Amino acid sequence: MAGRDSAFLTEKIRDASDIVDVVGSFVALRRAGKNLKGLCPFHSEKTPSFNVLAEKQIFKCFGCGAGGDVFKFIQLREGVNFPEARAILARRASIDLEAESGTAKQNSTGPAKAELERANQWASKWFRAQFEGAGGETCRKYVEKRGISAESCDAFCIGFAPAGWNHLLDAARKAGITEPLLDAAGLIKRSDRGTYDAFRNRLMFPITDALGRVIGFGGRALDDDPAKYLNSPQTALFDKSRSLYGLREARESWRETRRAIITEGYLDCILCHQAGFRDVIATLGTAMTSDHGRMLLQYVDSVVLVFDADAAGLKAADRAIGVTMSQKIDVRIAQVPEGMDPADVIVNQGAAMFEEVLTSSRPALEFKWNQVTQRCQDAASDGDRRRAVEEFLGFVAAAVSEQSIDPIQRGFILNQVGKLLSLTTDQVERQLRIVARRQRASGPAADRGTMTRLTPLRNGEQAALREILSVLVNEPDRFTLVAEVFDPARIHDPMDRRVAETFVDMVESDAGFDLNRLIAGFDDTDMSSRITDLLFAGAQRGNFDATVLGAVDRLRHVDAQQWVSASFSAIRDGGARPGFNESELENGAASPDDIGKTQLEEIIKKARSTSHFVARRHLAAPINQGADPRAAKPSGDARRTQ
Repeated sequence: MAGRDSAFLTEKIRDASDIVDVVGSFVALRRAGKNLKGLCPFHSEKTPSFNVLAEKQIFKCFGCGAGGDVFKFIQLREGVNFPEARAILARRASIDLEAESGTAKQNSTGPAKAELERANQWASKWFRAQFEGAGGETCRKYVEKRGISAESCDAFCIGFAPAGWNHLLDAARKAGITEPLLDAAGLIKRSDRGTYDAFRNRLMFPITDALGRVIGFGGRALDDDPAKYLNSPQTALFDKSRSLYGLREARESWRETRRAIITEGYLDCILCHQAGFRDVIATLGTAMTSDHGRMLLQYVDSVVLVFDADAAGLKAADRAIGVTMSQKIDVRIAQVPEGMDPADVIVNQGAAMFEEVLTSSRPALEFKWNQVTQRCQDAASDGDRRRAVEEFLGFVAAAVSEQSIDPIQRGFILNQVGKLLSLTTDQVERQLRIVARRQRASGPAADRGTMTRLTPLRNGEQAALREILSVLVNEPDRFTLVAEVFDPARIHDPMDRRVAETFVDMVESDAGFDLNRLIAGFDDTDMSSRITDLLFAGAQRGNFDATVLGAVDRLRHVDAQQWVSASFSAIRDGGARPGFNESELENGAASPDDIGKTQLEEIIKKARSTSHFVARRHLAAPINQGADPRAAKPSGDARRTQ
């Protein structure tokens, strides 16, 4: 009963988790014929090779080979096993798994991601309750003073962590949430004085991912704590170098604008959304990383980086330019007036002024060029100027190698650099090639992908079996055409054999074959990639009837060859031969000579039907070397056939 209940819940979760919606949380999908297409989230690529088939509820990347159903997507995206992926999707669909035996239990390396998210979700609601309660009055006044509306507080679930030692810890104990789970989620800390709340007297900002899960928190101090902002520590669920604040809220807007506006703070992001700029996100107190760049590439074509005009802001902008330019995203830089941040601009000068800031943004390369020009003007020596220019050349070379600069822009940059260095465009071009070679020599190896890929099979029998299998996963009803010759035990490749064995079990069961159940039958994501490899190999070949009939003919040909070979071996060794009937010999119905002649003729006839045995040497040698003298001298008819 428990097994049936678990299978029922799995199907219920699958039905509630449309793969287009789930994958669309992480990948910007665009219609491409019957399918949807986007950039693969599992490897770096510039041209989309990641496909989602809504009709079959599967995904497939033709770049790295990853493929499978909605559960396998979450397994790969989150780095979890099947039960954890199932729990993540169940929570997303508001399906309760608590009563199910063995679900979401702690594993040997710590709590599962679903358990961490459950603790964070509870903490978010608790922080929100403190904000709305009597103890949150001071916090509410601060928020009101900063210009944040009650609606924005609700939308972003702003909360309050009260001052004190262990208020959250005590409440969690009463709610049945254990200390090890709170510790793993980064909600408590330990010291010689005991265990205490990680966030105290802070305005709390829950951080969510693309699926809407609460993965961590940011807290702003409401007193003179030197740590003005505090984020959750890195956990199995949260990594600030791979997370962005406001991602889920901005994602809907990105589908229309294809543009992301990036700010530095939580309040900046919230107030921008409140003012109508719903494509705004914020970094989490860290410089932009390549992971951020790859994440944004899934959703948008351009970004506007909005940073403060101080030294820290310029440094952050410089880092962000390099990251985003390497992802072939159109990058512009916008600077707010000195001494202000985006939140100040919106509250004090209004949304129109912030729109003006965005409109006055400059292309990233122009911004970078102006920085270098200023450094050259301020440089004390020719050596300083050379180092500044070489730095810019390195930046340009990296951008050019990523093909993120169009020819006109590239020509403009080369001309500007040439004027600065008193060099011709050709000389600048040569310098860029030198810098580019240095970068390639010192750069990391290209990501070639690690997923399972189909390799051509040279063995005719194995190739025919794989062709049949690739048709069957597409059109299972054709199994009746191949059942006589399609035996999984004949398949040498262990992955193909496992797929074939499971397929045969399914088609011979009462439930019948289902592609998603086939994929779900393997926890291993490499197996799901193999199944989708077979699926697409069959679909791309097409012409299923001809493929099946041709493969079946080849398998029968192989069977005939094996039969002939075994027959000649039996004659050579003097043993029993195919068609030999002991009772006929005993009853006198046939003489040994008659039986030998009949068998030999049958073998030769079969051999003639197989191209491998047509040559005289294949027919004569086994007969002449046979141990049975009756078979050594074939009849005249038999000789004429040779």
